[in-house]
Amino acid sequence: MKNSVWAALAAASTAFILASCGGGGSDTTTAASGSGTSTGTGTQASSTTISGSAVKGPVANATVTIKNAATGAVLATTTTNAVGAYTLNVPFTGDVIVEISGGTYTDEATGATTNLSSPMKVVVNANGSNVTGMVTPLTTMAYSSAFGGGAAVTSNAFNTSAAKIASQFKLTNVNIVTTLPTVTGTTDAYGQVLRGVSKYMQTQGKTLDTVTNTTFTADQLAAFSSAFNSAYASINPGSAVSFSFDSSGFNVTGTGAGGGTGTCGVNVQGTVTAQGFTVPLNINYCITGIAAGSCGTGNASVSQALAGQSGLAGAANLNYTYASTCAAGAFTVNLQ
Repeated sequence: MKNSVWAALAAASTAFILASCGGGGSDTTTAASGSGTSTGTGTQASSTTISGSAVKGPVANATVTIKNAATGAVLATTTTNAVGAYTLNVPFTGDVIVEISGGTYTDEATGATTNLSSPMKVVVNANGSNVTGMVTPLTTMAYSSAFGGGAAVTSNAFNTSAAKIASQFKLTNVNIVTTLPTVTGTTDAYGQVLRGVSKYMQTQGKTLDTVTNTTFTADQLAAFSSAFNSAYASINPGSAVSFSFDSSGFNVTGTGAGGGTGTCGVNVQGTVTAQGFTVPLNINYCITGIAAGSCGTGNASVSQALAGQSGLAGAANLNYTYASTCAAGAFTVNLQ
């Protein structure tokens, strides 16, 4: 079964600093921009000013496209300036998608000037006044998680997903849609997470698209937790923050023949070692679709759904505990 991304790297409890954008930039309410061009139609009401920045680090000379969230129609375009900032007026009120494509940024992990390889997105409500829309890998993960399955794009659904993503990345008190991350110099928590994403991409050989639009199996999400912790610690030396991503932020796929009405809660504990770091492993699964009353090691479908965990690179000392009820926040694996 398919999960929604990263959904993806979306997310957990219900919670997803305005500073200078590494190497330059300004408060988003006064950010410089290229010239905006209105190209679409929509609700021709009072104009909305949308401002923000594209950060992976700061993405210069990128195309900013504003789309009607309900129809996909292009409403306006502009370009980001040298520090990734943009602002433009849109003759429209309602939910819109801000999409960033093209442009270049200085990669925090490699120091190299890098082309933005895949679009980044955020959803905001154009309210006829002034709104802020930061566009980062995390907002893109939130978009993929909320709408990867084809759901209607709304700002309310996006904000719920963004809050969950923020919580998964220990940014509980940060609004990732309106906060400008600082990725260089004196970094903030949001910027440090984005630096961790860049380091993860470098060490794991991942592209931006695979990071922001990946579907995880449960064991892959555990592997990601380990690898991201290592990458984050490497690029943010001295930080005591650690991460443990769970299914409250990510939907996961499962395998096995099911179709029954039974449920099995499985807790897996042990350790995972990757790139010289050993971290505790403590994962709860909720396996549904099995025969009623068959929760346990003897159920072939349960064993098949858990098989990937045993082969997780670096996993050791794994202990499995079975229960007829599921723990809160457990990875849900629906067998069909």
